[in-house]
Amino acid sequence: MSIVENNSKTVAVNSTILIVDDNPINMKLAVSVLESYNFKILVSMNGKSCLKQAIDNSPDIILLDVLMPGIDGFETCKRLKANPETRDIPVIFMTALSDTEDKITGFELGAVDYVTKPIKINEVLARVKVHIQLRQLTKTLKKQNLLLQEEIKQRIIAEAKLKEALQELQVAQKEIIAQEKLAYLGTLTSGIAHELCNPLNFVQNFAQLSSELLDEFMEDLTLETNKIESEKFENFTEIFNELKHNADGIYQHSKRAERIIRMMVKHTRLDSSKLQFSNLNNILTESLQFAGHSLWEKQDFPIKIHTNYDESIGEIFVSSSDLIQAFINMFDNSYYALKTKLEQESSNQDFAPILSVQTCNLGEKVEIRIYDNGTGINSKIKDKIFDPFLTTKPPGEGIGLGLSLTYEILVGQHHGSIQVKSKLEEYSEFIIEIPARKNISEEN
Repeated sequence: MSIVENNSKTVAVNSTILIVDDNPINMKLAVSVLESYNFKILVSMNGKSCLKQAIDNSPDIILLDVLMPGIDGFETCKRLKANPETRDIPVIFMTALSDTEDKITGFELGAVDYVTKPIKINEVLARVKVHIQLRQLTKTLKKQNLLLQEEIKQRIIAEAKLKEALQELQVAQKEIIAQEKLAYLGTLTSGIAHELCNPLNFVQNFAQLSSELLDEFMEDLTLETNKIESEKFENFTEIFNELKHNADGIYQHSKRAERIIRMMVKHTRLDSSKLQFSNLNNILTESLQFAGHSLWEKQDFPIKIHTNYDESIGEIFVSSSDLIQAFINMFDNSYYALKTKLEQESSNQDFAPILSVQTCNLGEKVEIRIYDNGTGINSKIKDKIFDPFLTTKPPGEGIGLGLSLTYEILVGQHHGSIQVKSKLEEYSEFIIEIPARKNISEEN
């Protein structure tokens, strides 16, 4: 047996050939010879039957006669290559045509080879063998490419998950560090507060007592006016006024120090022990009243307050007292920004201070928008306004814990979020979202 025959038998295993020829004699010869080499043979007498069998059986190769009635070989090949299900099946034309132009046409339509009639079996076997091997290699390569693409896809997914896990780990580490810092700060602050409160009480009491004694002394001194020289009395009065001013200053600053200590203690002791269902809109209304109380007493601050509350929000599970404190801090900042801008633009009759408070039901969350057309926030510090002890107010007017405490209440305690929009000298807007109707204490 020849080398071609040996190789052909090897390739023939599990290989299917579709022979398309309308000549029964040629068909019988081709079938008998190819079957002897263990090829699985399918036959078709016309182009229409060829198209159907190619779809149904997906042969490894098609031996296609060119000259057939009805749909000829060229048209059949054209339709095979136009169909995604059959376009990859190699087609070898069997033709008695020797015209070069016809051969070129066959190649242009997608045929891989051709054999001339009368058929020479060794030539057919050699060409079939080569193209079946190429098809098998192509299938193997395509399969490997698919496997490689899937592997690449899985690696990309794995890398994305790893990146996400690393980010979550970094966030968790930051939260743990922050919690440890807060825990340490809480312990330290409690100790400092305990040590400072007693001496501060003494300072306040002695300052008040000194002020009262000075008042009594001044009353007695006034009674002795006739016995004291005018110049000495004026000196005594001047000294008295200075002492009185100093005593009052000591008292006021000690009270401020006391407020700072209380604020620091509150900053480190936030918890969810007082959570209950409360009406958010009522909380905001109460906060507005508390925040503006000192300003309304002066009656010299013409501010317009616009409220637009979504009544569908109803009650949400929060610490109402802590939320009131948070919103008071925010409204105080808005009032201060509006008052400052009003003083800066005293000559501008068109400027009207406006504070707008709006709520919106977002389903699982509620949104609160607090807007003012005050002095705005410098872009250089906008990302730091919630840091402890950061303040833009003059000395004595702010300690930089208001917004920090607000952030801890809204984000830390109530699992919400705060977004800040601002343009210097034009406006500031705080967009707050907190979970609605959610029992946070059960999660912790």
